[in-house]
Amino acid sequence: MALTIFVNIILPVFALIGVGVLLDRFFQLDLPTLSKLNFYVFVPALIFIKTLDAKLSPALFGTVALFTAVHMTLAFAASWALFKLPPFRRDRPVLTLAAVLGNAGNYGIPLATLAFGAVGASAMAIVVLVTNFATYTVGLMIMDSGRSHWLEALRGLLRIPVIWATAAALAVLAFKVEVPLPLRQPLTYLSDGLIPVALITLGIQLARSRLGARMKTVALVTVVRLILSPLLALALALLWTAVAPGSMAQVGPTMVIAAGLPVAVNVYILSLEYRRNDALASQVIFASTLLSAMTVTVWLMVVKGL
Repeated sequence: MALTIFVNIILPVFALIGVGVLLDRFFQLDLPTLSKLNFYVFVPALIFIKTLDAKLSPALFGTVALFTAVHMTLAFAASWALFKLPPFRRDRPVLTLAAVLGNAGNYGIPLATLAFGAVGASAMAIVVLVTNFATYTVGLMIMDSGRSHWLEALRGLLRIPVIWATAAALAVLAFKVEVPLPLRQPLTYLSDGLIPVALITLGIQLARSRLGARMKTVALVTVVRLILSPLLALALALLWTAVAPGSMAQVGPTMVIAAGLPVAVNVYILSLEYRRNDALASQVIFASTLLSAMTVTVWLMVVKGL
């Protein structure tokens, strides 16, 4: 089973990441442009189309959002306490966000699409929504140490197209509106473009990352992100099922995989913006993404039984 999962799900993901690495070696592609295409075009299109296709009920949408919020809160509390220890205190904001925020966009949505289909992609899109909300509210406050006003954070949040794409899809479902073919077809084409473009973009980002001297710190964050975080999600999913039987049947596996994704690229972006040791952020993204080829394969085997 492990070999089948690796070959059919993980290997295609890393093959496209490898294409991005090679392209950057030869051509030095413009990373900001690719990132903007993903953020403003491909991800919103995929979220809109996959949410329509999956037809998630409002109750299921709420379950995924609440589960993600609870998991992130618990992970944040544990990580904030862990990285208060003297060896890590100086970089506590970067390390905490790295432990809590997974790469649900560039990595998670393509992976969920391959592993779980439209339902998995839609559930992962909700994870992206909650993660972005946390990143641009709590994440900004942690990185900025309270220097920015909360209204500024709110304005930044409202500029995130994922939020509007999700709201539009939910409105279409709620009011049972038939999306005209001339509109739906271009959005479907853009949706289909996300997987290759997002993973190639991630490959370019990894090609520009390097491991440095703080290997013990990088290793600790990687263990927290790839092993302890999904363990927490698995325990939470089992508890959730015990309290509300059947509530996690469709999305439980996706929730565990989302919790075990490598460190989000947003951690690097915020650390660069606020001058919070962006080199360390780059290292944990690089290490966790490479090692996730093994750990995500294992977690995909585990969640088959959920």
